[in-house]
Amino acid sequence: MPRALTLPLMLLAIAACSPTLTTDIATDTGSATAAKICDEIGQSLPTRSRSDTQQTRDEITEAYAVFVAVCPNHEHLIPK
Repeated sequence: MPRALTLPLMLLAIAACSPTLTTDIATDTGSATAAKICDEIGQSLPTRSRSDTQQTRDEITEAYAVFVAVCPNHEHLIPK
């Protein structure tokens, strides 16, 4: 499975397993666990390459959008 697809799936798995934790992450209530999860996921976000196919570029864009939606105060971790 392409790496870009695994991030949205990982975030969905977190949401399914722990709605409370997902709420902590999305609202940034100060939960150290939520912040650590966002930090770890943010540091493993896929990067772009000139050789990416259109499908890969679309998947990376989607992964970034999902990350921002779930971890709004960690947007700075998205690779430039």
